[in-house]
Amino acid sequence: MNINNRLLTFTLYFVFILTGFSKAQNNSSLRVGAAKVDITPDASELQISTDTIRDHLYVRAIFIDDGTNSAVLAAVDVGGLHNIDSILDVSSKSTGCPVENYVVSATHTHSGNTGGLFGGAPTDETIANAIVEAVDIAKSNLAPARVGYATNQVDLNVNRDNYNDYLEWRQEPNPDGPSDKTLAVMEFLGKDDVPIAVYMNYGMHPVNFFMSGVISADFPGDATTYIEELFDNKTVALFCQGASGDQNPKMAYTSIFRDGPIKAVLPPHRAPNQGNPRPALMARQPVADENLAAHKKTIERKSDYVHMLGTMIGNSAVRAMLYEMEPKEGAKIWAGQTTVTCPGRIRLDNSKRENYDPGYKEGPDVTIKVGLLQIGEVNLVTVNGEVYTKIGQRIKAESPVAKTMLVTLANGFSNAGYIYSNDASYHQTFQVIGSRLQPGYAEDRIVSAALDLMEQADSADSDVMNRAER
Repeated sequence: MNINNRLLTFTLYFVFILTGFSKAQNNSSLRVGAAKVDITPDASELQISTDTIRDHLYVRAIFIDDGTNSAVLAAVDVGGLHNIDSILDVSSKSTGCPVENYVVSATHTHSGNTGGLFGGAPTDETIANAIVEAVDIAKSNLAPARVGYATNQVDLNVNRDNYNDYLEWRQEPNPDGPSDKTLAVMEFLGKDDVPIAVYMNYGMHPVNFFMSGVISADFPGDATTYIEELFDNKTVALFCQGASGDQNPKMAYTSIFRDGPIKAVLPPHRAPNQGNPRPALMARQPVADENLAAHKKTIERKSDYVHMLGTMIGNSAVRAMLYEMEPKEGAKIWAGQTTVTCPGRIRLDNSKRENYDPGYKEGPDVTIKVGLLQIGEVNLVTVNGEVYTKIGQRIKAESPVAKTMLVTLANGFSNAGYIYSNDASYHQTFQVIGSRLQPGYAEDRIVSAALDLMEQADSADSDVMNRAER
């Protein structure tokens, strides 16, 4: 792709001039369609009188067809996806795309439900129907496309497993901890040089409005909206989580949002050796009249920060598309899934949130679903849980394919809890001590399963080439 042509197209959209400019007819067999379906709850469904809706929640979907096989990428503005297997069965029967060729992931916004991280509105039924509908519409929109992949470095996240100055383990910013700044971007470019769809991957928790009474897609919503509006809503942009189990936005829950009376509307500070504040947080009440002005001011501050995060991610994705990407015609699809089993444990003491050894006994085995969707030169490794950074970095380092991304919280929600890395097994943060995984197994088995799937994909490709030569 000639970069000057891409620059011209972007410039025309910046000044809102629609033209008939297009490149030569794309003869590729690759076809792509995209769609989005609104799942925002109605204002009448808000549980507390002072709760608000900041922005809309969506199911976004991409349908990909290479002339022989098909695949689906979908992203849902919720904390996590449960009972996904039955949803994929329904959608697969409707579209003809095999279930193992689906990658449906949660953006993991912590403000995507009226009941907190999970529960309330949108209901499971609403989400299920929207997934099926979005994929159906995406398939009906199939058009010739080229596919490109590029990365950019975006320094917005920070490790959140911190051994602080009090010599305590806390969920606090740890700038010295492992953190992957890579924003990976796939673009499906139409024959008119306008993206049909964009698929972004970055590891960072969307926690900015958690338990604050705000319904929001958080920064994933602002990032996707940035790209969609840039292209006059002719593009559907999806955000998926990378290895974000130990990653927060750098300024999440920092003092900028806690000064003065606004602390009344935020999760409280945890003093040294204080127990778990979660039960108190879950029992939210309407904001008192005397705190309402401060509450609104806090939400405005948070909203500005979230908009900045989303804008930087969206803009960085566009820059990668513009300067680092060379979309190509034709991309064969291969997909496979497997399940890894790890020894489990049961926590004995649940009296505190973090910074102590709760003691464990052996528990039932834990299963983790690992998948691979290969689209041309790009490998999308999927895991149905919240994965630590070092695991994602290891998968990418050991992959034989440079264009590899890890999509987490995909195709369901593992019963593991957080999937911590080997080197984090001694951390006493709430993620690690609350995990059902015994240390020393999950990382190695996930990486091994991903590499095995890549080897299967290569073998399948070799078989096709051998048959073609004969």
